[in-house]
Amino acid sequence: MHKQNFLICYDITSPKRLQRLQRLVSKDCFQLQYSVYYGMLYPDAMDKLIEKIQTIINPNHDDVRIYVVAPLEQAFVVGKRCPGVMVFGEAGERMQW
Repeated sequence: MHKQNFLICYDITSPKRLQRLQRLVSKDCFQLQYSVYYGMLYPDAMDKLIEKIQTIINPNHDDVRIYVVAPLEQAFVVGKRCPGVMVFGEAGERMQW
């Protein structure tokens, strides 16, 4: 079994739930934008993360989307980049982001 690359994007209406979700997701994922995180996890770890997310959000008011994506080093970026941020691929290779 290998790790999957994914994006977690969210829109949370409650500041308290937003803070709890940000703390949870930032443990395993890299923040790309305010409400967008990138991560690489094994499928069973991803399932556990989804279960934890479901305990935090209010499904009637909040929106969380998780997309399986290509590795981050293959991303096409237009516009401002974060200066000095280093990204590491699966094999530990370092890339300037």
